[in-house]
Amino acid sequence: MPRSGPGVRQAGVVTAATVVLCPPLPGAAAAYDAADTADELLDRPGGWRVLSPYVDDPSPDDDARTQRSHWVAHLSIALATGNAVAPVLLVVDGTAGAMAPALGFSQKAARRAVAGYVLVDAVVPSFDDRALDWPDAPVVYVASPEADEAQTTQARLRGWDVVEVPDTTPATVATAIADVAAR
Repeated sequence: MPRSGPGVRQAGVVTAATVVLCPPLPGAAAAYDAADTADELLDRPGGWRVLSPYVDDPSPDDDARTQRSHWVAHLSIALATGNAVAPVLLVVDGTAGAMAPALGFSQKAARRAVAGYVLVDAVVPSFDDRALDWPDAPVVYVASPEADEAQTTQARLRGWDVVEVPDTTPATVATAIADVAAR
């Protein structure tokens, strides 16, 4: 699959063996119900393994940076112990969207291929020198009416597919994820 950078859309097909519904960052509200969305995905044809890992609450003494680092590390461990089959489709929402590159790089370090990223009403990762190798797989932005318009615009400017949905009910989000996973 060709590399891409900001504003460059990767050609190719998303083929996921495992769909990972990542929890929100510590202290952040979820943009959708991951548990019910997982149930919806499991009821659909596609043959994906669906994981909705739990991440322990952070220590109250940890600063925000440490909490985010622990979130990535705990998810990486959860994927390893949950027997995630590569390639994985990483689904992140809200402020966790900013952590998509770190999560993707953790999977690369674990030698687990990433099929793609689905950002649901998420914060688009900032562009800086550290993000030159990301995205390393196709990115799809799922935008409900609750999505921040500036974030949706950033996704479009980067050339990512933007899927507009009427709401973030489990059935709606599952349909959007299933469509991406089936590509």
